[in-house]
Amino acid sequence: MGGSSDCAGHCLCEVLHMLMSASRSWRKFCALALLVMAPLALAQRQAPEPELKAAILANMLLFVDWPTHGGQATDRLTVCYLDAGPVATALEQLGGKLLKGKPLQVVRVDTETMGACHALYLSPFDSASLPRIVPNLQASGILSVSDSPGYLERGVMLNLDVDRGRIVFDIDLRSIRQAKLTMSSKVLRLARQVLE
Repeated sequence: MGGSSDCAGHCLCEVLHMLMSASRSWRKFCALALLVMAPLALAQRQAPEPELKAAILANMLLFVDWPTHGGQATDRLTVCYLDAGPVATALEQLGGKLLKGKPLQVVRVDTETMGACHALYLSPFDSASLPRIVPNLQASGILSVSDSPGYLERGVMLNLDVDRGRIVFDIDLRSIRQAKLTMSSKVLRLARQVLE
Protein backbone atom coordinates (compact mmCIF):
# COMPACT_ATOMS: atom_id res chain seq x y z
CA MET A 1 0.00 0.00 0.00
CA GLY A 2 2.83 2.41 0.86
CA GLY A 3 4.41 1.74 -2.56
CA SER A 4 1.21 2.60 -4.41
CA SER A 5 0.82 5.87 -2.45
CA ASP A 6 4.45 6.78 -3.21
CA CYS A 7 3.86 6.01 -6.89
CA ALA A 8 0.67 8.08 -6.95
CA GLY A 9 2.48 10.96 -5.26
CA HIS A 10 5.35 10.70 -7.75
CA CYS A 11 2.91 10.56 -10.68
CA LEU A 12 1.09 13.66 -9.43
CA CYS A 13 4.41 15.48 -9.14
CA GLU A 14 5.33 14.48 -12.71
CA VAL A 15 1.97 15.71 -14.02
CA LEU A 16 2.33 19.00 -12.12
CA HIS A 17 5.81 19.43 -13.62
CA MET A 18 4.41 18.93 -17.13
CA LEU A 19 1.65 21.46 -16.42
CA MET A 20 4.22 24.18 -15.84
CA SER A 21 4.83 24.29 -19.60
CA ALA A 22 1.15 24.10 -20.56
CA SER A 23 -1.04 27.08 -21.40
CA ARG A 24 -2.72 28.93 -18.54
CA SER A 25 -6.22 27.69 -19.45
CA TRP A 26 -5.09 24.10 -19.60
CA ARG A 27 -3.22 24.46 -16.31
CA LYS A 28 -6.44 25.55 -14.58
CA PHE A 29 -8.36 22.68 -16.14
CA CYS A 30 -5.70 20.13 -15.26
CA ALA A 31 -5.46 21.44 -11.69
CA LEU A 32 -9.19 20.88 -11.31
CA ALA A 33 -8.86 17.43 -12.88
CA LEU A 34 -6.08 16.51 -10.46
CA LEU A 35 -8.13 17.63 -7.47
CA VAL A 36 -11.07 15.56 -8.64
CA MET A 37 -9.17 12.48 -9.78
CA ALA A 38 -6.58 12.17 -7.04
CA PRO A 39 -7.46 9.49 -4.50
CA LEU A 40 -8.80 11.14 -1.37
CA ALA A 41 -6.42 9.20 0.90
CA LEU A 42 -3.42 10.57 -1.01
CA ALA A 43 -4.82 14.09 -1.21
CA GLN A 44 -5.73 14.08 2.48
CA ARG A 45 -2.06 13.80 3.37
CA GLN A 46 -1.99 17.46 2.32
CA ALA A 47 -5.57 18.58 3.11
CA PRO A 48 -8.69 17.19 4.82
CA GLU A 49 -11.91 16.53 2.88
CA PRO A 50 -13.63 19.90 3.59
CA GLU A 51 -10.58 21.80 2.30
CA LEU A 52 -10.46 19.67 -0.86
CA LYS A 53 -14.17 20.27 -1.47
CA ALA A 54 -13.71 24.01 -0.96
CA ALA A 55 -10.77 24.03 -3.39
CA ILE A 56 -12.78 22.15 -6.03
CA LEU A 57 -15.72 24.51 -5.57
CA ALA A 58 -13.46 27.56 -5.98
CA ASN A 59 -11.77 26.07 -9.05
CA MET A 60 -15.18 25.36 -10.60
CA LEU A 61 -15.81 29.11 -10.65
CA LEU A 62 -13.06 29.42 -13.25
CA PHE A 63 -15.24 27.52 -15.70
CA VAL A 64 -18.57 29.32 -15.18
CA ASP A 65 -19.79 32.48 -16.90
CA TRP A 66 -22.55 34.56 -15.30
CA PRO A 67 -25.10 36.75 -17.06
CA THR A 68 -24.70 40.45 -16.41
CA HIS A 69 -27.28 41.82 -14.01
CA GLY A 70 -27.38 44.45 -11.31
CA GLY A 71 -27.04 42.41 -8.10
CA GLN A 72 -23.64 40.79 -8.57
CA ALA A 73 -20.38 42.72 -8.40
CA THR A 74 -18.19 42.64 -11.50
CA ASP A 75 -14.90 43.37 -9.68
CA ARG A 76 -14.94 40.20 -7.54
CA LEU A 77 -16.39 36.68 -7.36
CA THR A 78 -18.59 36.19 -4.31
CA VAL A 79 -19.21 32.76 -2.82
CA CYS A 80 -21.84 32.75 -0.09
CA TYR A 81 -23.07 30.22 2.44
CA LEU A 82 -26.02 30.11 4.82
CA ASP A 83 -24.93 27.83 7.66
CA ALA A 84 -21.47 27.42 9.09
CA GLY A 85 -19.85 24.04 8.73
CA PRO A 86 -16.53 22.45 7.76
CA VAL A 87 -16.75 23.27 4.03
CA ALA A 88 -17.93 26.84 4.70
CA THR A 89 -15.01 27.32 7.10
CA ALA A 90 -12.61 25.98 4.46
CA LEU A 91 -14.13 28.33 1.87
CA GLU A 92 -13.48 31.29 4.17
CA GLN A 93 -9.79 30.37 4.15
CA LEU A 94 -9.78 30.89 0.36
CA GLY A 95 -11.05 34.47 0.61
CA GLY A 96 -8.81 36.84 -1.34
CA LYS A 97 -7.58 34.19 -3.78
CA LEU A 98 -7.57 35.52 -7.36
CA LEU A 99 -9.95 33.78 -9.77
CA LYS A 100 -10.34 35.08 -13.32
CA GLY A 101 -8.25 38.06 -12.22
CA LYS A 102 -10.75 38.94 -9.48
CA PRO A 103 -10.51 38.40 -5.73
CA LEU A 104 -12.68 35.71 -4.20
CA GLN A 105 -14.97 37.03 -1.49
CA VAL A 106 -16.57 34.51 0.88
CA VAL A 107 -19.49 35.75 2.99
CA ARG A 108 -22.21 34.34 5.18
CA VAL A 109 -25.68 35.45 4.08
CA ASP A 110 -29.30 34.79 4.91
CA THR A 111 -32.08 33.96 2.49
CA GLU A 112 -32.88 37.66 2.07
CA THR A 113 -29.36 38.78 1.12
CA MET A 114 -28.29 36.21 -1.47
CA GLY A 115 -28.67 38.45 -4.53
CA ALA A 116 -25.03 39.61 -4.58
CA CYS A 117 -23.68 36.03 -4.64
CA HIS A 118 -22.16 34.41 -7.72
CA ALA A 119 -22.31 31.00 -6.02
CA LEU A 120 -24.07 29.72 -2.91
CA TYR A 121 -22.79 26.72 -0.97
CA LEU A 122 -25.66 24.77 0.61
CA SER A 123 -24.70 22.56 3.55
CA PRO A 124 -26.54 19.49 4.86
CA PHE A 125 -28.17 21.86 7.41
CA ASP A 126 -29.94 23.77 4.61
CA SER A 127 -32.17 20.86 3.53
CA ALA A 128 -35.45 22.27 4.88
CA SER A 129 -34.85 25.59 3.09
CA LEU A 130 -34.15 24.12 -0.37
CA PRO A 131 -37.72 24.38 -1.77
CA ARG A 132 -37.71 28.08 -0.96
CA ILE A 133 -34.10 28.84 -1.95
CA VAL A 134 -33.52 26.90 -5.19
CA PRO A 135 -36.08 28.74 -7.39
CA ASN A 136 -34.66 32.10 -6.26
CA LEU A 137 -31.12 31.01 -7.13
CA GLN A 138 -32.13 30.00 -10.63
CA ALA A 139 -33.99 33.27 -11.17
CA SER A 140 -31.01 35.28 -9.88
CA GLY A 141 -28.27 33.53 -11.88
CA ILE A 142 -26.56 32.13 -8.77
CA LEU A 143 -24.64 28.85 -9.02
CA SER A 144 -25.85 26.50 -6.27
CA VAL A 145 -23.29 24.03 -4.91
CA SER A 146 -23.59 21.38 -2.22
CA ASP A 147 -22.04 18.20 -0.93
CA SER A 148 -25.20 16.52 0.31
CA PRO A 149 -26.90 13.36 -0.97
CA GLY A 150 -30.13 14.05 -2.85
CA TYR A 151 -29.54 17.78 -3.34
CA LEU A 152 -28.91 17.45 -7.08
CA GLU A 153 -32.35 15.90 -7.54
CA ARG A 154 -33.82 18.86 -5.63
CA GLY A 155 -32.50 21.46 -8.09
CA VAL A 156 -28.98 22.17 -6.80
CA MET A 157 -26.71 22.70 -9.81
CA LEU A 158 -23.46 21.10 -8.65
CA ASN A 159 -23.10 18.43 -5.98
CA LEU A 160 -19.80 17.09 -4.61
CA ASP A 161 -19.56 13.54 -3.33
CA VAL A 162 -16.95 11.02 -2.23
CA ASP A 163 -16.93 7.86 -4.33
CA ARG A 164 -14.35 5.11 -3.75
CA GLY A 165 -11.95 7.48 -2.03
CA ARG A 166 -12.21 10.26 -4.63
CA ILE A 167 -14.12 13.52 -4.62
CA VAL A 168 -16.44 13.50 -7.60
CA PHE A 169 -19.17 15.86 -8.73
CA ASP A 170 -22.50 15.71 -10.48
CA ILE A 171 -24.04 18.55 -12.50
CA ASP A 172 -27.66 19.44 -13.18
CA LEU A 173 -27.21 21.15 -16.54
CA ARG A 174 -30.94 21.89 -16.74
CA SER A 175 -30.79 24.05 -13.62
CA ILE A 176 -27.62 25.75 -14.83
CA ARG A 177 -29.30 26.67 -18.12
CA GLN A 178 -32.43 27.91 -16.32
CA ALA A 179 -30.19 30.26 -14.34
CA LYS A 180 -28.67 31.45 -17.64
CA LEU A 181 -25.22 30.35 -16.52
CA THR A 182 -22.69 28.83 -18.90
CA MET A 183 -20.40 26.01 -17.75
CA SER A 184 -17.38 24.93 -19.76
CA SER A 185 -17.61 21.62 -21.58
CA LYS A 186 -14.22 20.78 -20.03
CA VAL A 187 -15.88 20.55 -16.61
CA LEU A 188 -18.86 18.64 -17.96
CA ARG A 189 -16.47 15.96 -19.24
CA LEU A 190 -15.01 15.55 -15.72
CA ALA A 191 -18.43 15.12 -14.07
CA ARG A 192 -19.51 11.71 -12.85
CA GLN A 193 -23.07 12.48 -13.93
CA VAL A 194 -24.67 15.29 -15.96
CA LEU A 195 -28.44 15.68 -15.83
CA GLU A 196 -29.75 17.15 -19.09
